[in-house]
Amino acid sequence: MIDLHNKVLRNMADNDQLNLAGEHTALLNQSAVAENNTWKILIVDDEEEIHVVTRLALHDFNFGGRHLEFVSAYSGQQARKLIQENPDTAIILLDVVMEADDAGLEVARYIRQELGNHFVRIILRTGQPGMAPERRVLKVYDINDYRAKTELTQDRLFSVIYTALSSYRDLIALARSRHQLIGLVNEIEQLSHLAARDLQMPLNDVVSAVRRIGGSVQEMSPPGLAEDFLEVRENVYAMQSALNKLVALTSVGRFNESRELVDCNSIINDVLVNLDREFQSSHANLHCETLPTVFACRRQLMQLFKNLISNAIRFTEGREPEIYINAMTHERNWLFSVSDTGVGISPENHSGLFNLFHRDQSNGTAGDSGVGLAICEKIVRWHGGKIWLESELGKGSTFYFTIPLAE
Repeated sequence: MIDLHNKVLRNMADNDQLNLAGEHTALLNQSAVAENNTWKILIVDDEEEIHVVTRLALHDFNFGGRHLEFVSAYSGQQARKLIQENPDTAIILLDVVMEADDAGLEVARYIRQELGNHFVRIILRTGQPGMAPERRVLKVYDINDYRAKTELTQDRLFSVIYTALSSYRDLIALARSRHQLIGLVNEIEQLSHLAARDLQMPLNDVVSAVRRIGGSVQEMSPPGLAEDFLEVRENVYAMQSALNKLVALTSVGRFNESRELVDCNSIINDVLVNLDREFQSSHANLHCETLPTVFACRRQLMQLFKNLISNAIRFTEGREPEIYINAMTHERNWLFSVSDTGVGISPENHSGLFNLFHRDQSNGTAGDSGVGLAICEKIVRWHGGKIWLESELGKGSTFYFTIPLAE
């Protein structure tokens, strides 16, 4: 250890001061606290020489206008206590062998798994590399860097600390932006639901009144009044349907919805039960290959398949609907396809098909409210995928969408 101490001191004499530029940041959960003017570095090692040499090697380090603040721990137990007391620690320089052969690894496990702290950058420094094989340690313990003590000259230590601080700063900035974005989206969703509810209540009253009056529509006079009433009734029903779908659109793709491993075959079975009336009345036939298990929100995935299958039934005329569902791997995604033998969609209408309230009337049939496919697009986008179609008028349609492979 004295040789290591002398070697580092000799290297220090050959290096100049390093000034690094960056941006100010703070931990996400400390936004209400005054921002620190230092970067906290926790040195965990049972040998005093390592603490002295590290402080000396980095005494003039500057990153983004902030110097380093050193905190020392001499055992794994002490390190666990200090990281709890200093949750804004940016970097941990962690020895492996201390009071036990795996003391450092247990500290890393404690930080990642028990504290759930994935921001702090953990750099293992060990004088006995064989005690902790590098490949296994990086993977199992979520270690960000692995160095032998003998290779950490002052230049290399500066480089390691700079890289780790850059990563830490970017992670914190990203987490803060995501937190702000979630808050903004949640606020928009709440406003959307409030507006929709305020519209639904008076509209429901109108629908109830229309239904009551409808029982005596034949008795209305003058003669044209009955026709006007029927037209008003159809428009009211259309408005209610559109509003209900708009509410459905705002309810999908929420940040706080959880994902799980979902068997797509069971999803299809549930959709068949849900659409039983449509299948019975249209005599539709569904041909479904064995589908994969994906990491997704079950409720949303069911809504996605339901919308695509019901559209395939609705837009098939003059024949029994034939619907084909398949899935295959493509790059790092599952690529799903839902094909039908319906009326098809002209190519010039493809681009806006997933827009809210888009209506396709190129086939001569009345379009619906145009919300179903917008919901599909939002669900797929929420899962990190894409959706598109291939179709020609009179030749059916195939909708494709991707869902990332479960990690």
